[in-house]
Amino acid sequence: MRAMDRREFLKGAAGLGGAVLLAGCGSSSSSGGGGGGSTAVKRPGIKKEPGNLNILEWAGYEAAGTKAQTYGMIAGKDYTTQYGTDITYTYITNDDQALQKASSGVQFDLLHPCHENIPDYVARGLVQPFDTSLLPSFSELNPYLVKQGQVNGQQYMIPWDWGYASVLYRADKIDPADAKGWELFWNEKYSGKISVWNGSASNLEYTALLLGFPQMDNMSSDQLSQAKQKLIDQKPLNKFYWSSEYGAGGMQPAFKSGDIWITYSWQDAYVSMQAAKLDVVYMQPSQGRLSWFCGFMLGKDTKNYYHCHKYVESFINKAACAQMTNLYYYGTSNTKVLVSDIKDQSLAKSLDLGNPHAIAAPDVHLQSWEKNRSQYELAWSEVQAA
Repeated sequence: MRAMDRREFLKGAAGLGGAVLLAGCGSSSSSGGGGGGSTAVKRPGIKKEPGNLNILEWAGYEAAGTKAQTYGMIAGKDYTTQYGTDITYTYITNDDQALQKASSGVQFDLLHPCHENIPDYVARGLVQPFDTSLLPSFSELNPYLVKQGQVNGQQYMIPWDWGYASVLYRADKIDPADAKGWELFWNEKYSGKISVWNGSASNLEYTALLLGFPQMDNMSSDQLSQAKQKLIDQKPLNKFYWSSEYGAGGMQPAFKSGDIWITYSWQDAYVSMQAAKLDVVYMQPSQGRLSWFCGFMLGKDTKNYYHCHKYVESFINKAACAQMTNLYYYGTSNTKVLVSDIKDQSLAKSLDLGNPHAIAAPDVHLQSWEKNRSQYELAWSEVQAA
């Protein structure tokens, strides 16, 4: 979600399992409906497609048999084994930048952004609806997420991964009485030991919750001004605004070293810090966690229509989704993945993974499209300049 290097931790990760192949496609298809579409479009069969996929993707989710999607663990054939490795990836570092790249004139066959910008992709004519009848696992996907991926009843995004954003802190360094909600970022006792993410909308959203503005993605000008000032007040306490999980100046190395004790994070950092044997808590703020989900979008002018559907199916089936959760501890859109399918049962329960209703819980705030996005971006730039 809005994720500048949110998935940097995935680089070099072990392989995901799973995927069943699509049934063979014919030479024509229904294009564009939430239930398979209604407008018949004549298309060449998959054998006549070039097969050279150009994909806008987060680093670490490449289909190369060793990272985010491996069919070989199930039946000896992953996407690249069956169709080759003629795949070009252009990498996303945050959602604003993803939209910019998609709008640059480059033709992407598939895109993997997060859902907040779906209306922008559609309005700019960058994408087309999927034919969900070509996705055997589509019926297994979370109806709540499926609905969020629709525009005018057409399925523009196939949801895949979801997660939380919250406060991660060192339990051995922070007084439990201070760790109740997002206000921990403003606690002067921990000045210089706090690092919030360099994510414009996200910072304004949790600040809105802290200020009692429930419509965090639809703040009035006055509310936005108050949220901006609140973040300016926080700035002197902040060690640095992080934008990379790893590398010099990254959040996770700083957290591991003890340079910071409190940070904005997704659940992957919680898992990593537990693995590093740190005493950490992934907060359930009194104001609620933020949440996000991402998924696949189909390029408007792709010449690899059937290849794209096969590629997406290889990621959304139960086996692949279960492995994604087991490796990265993000939630999955596939409702057939249960808590019993997740290796670390205690972690699954603490993050409510395997619960298809978790992302729609009352204390979870899904980050959504902002009709006044430019005002949010301006407010954050003014925070940084202050």
